[in-house]
Amino acid sequence: MIIGDAVYVVDLAVSAEERVQGLSGRPSLDRDRAMLFVYENDGPRTFWMPDMHFPLDMVWIRSDCIVDGVTAEVPNPLPETPRDQLPRYPSTGPVRFILEINAGQAASRGIVPGSTVQFAGQIEGRWGC
Repeated sequence: MIIGDAVYVVDLAVSAEERVQGLSGRPSLDRDRAMLFVYENDGPRTFWMPDMHFPLDMVWIRSDCIVDGVTAEVPNPLPETPRDQLPRYPSTGPVRFILEINAGQAASRGIVPGSTVQFAGQIEGRWGC
C-alpha cells in the first residue's frame, strides 16, 4: 500500500471478527507494517484500543482513496483500564478504510488530509484504490 511517499505492507481486517481483533494483543508493529480496516462503504467510524501495547496513528481514508484525516499519537491504554472506560476515537468524516500505523509516522512520513492512497501488491485493484 502506498500513501503519500510511504509504502506499507498491510495486514487486512475485512470481516467483522478481524476488525474487532485489530492489533489488540500484538506486542509491536514493524516500521513498514500497518493494519488496514476495510468496510463496505463510507460511514462514520469509531475506534478504541482494547488490549493495545503500543501507541498508534489512525489514518481515516474515504472510498475515493483520499485521506480524510489523521488521529495522531493515540496512546495505548493502561492495562488495568476497564473496557467501558477506554477512550473512543471517531473518524474525521465518513470513511471506508482506516489505516493503523505506529505513532508519529503520519507526521514523519507526510501523511496528511488530502494525501492519495494507492493499493499495491496483494491488494492492488481491490476496493477501488
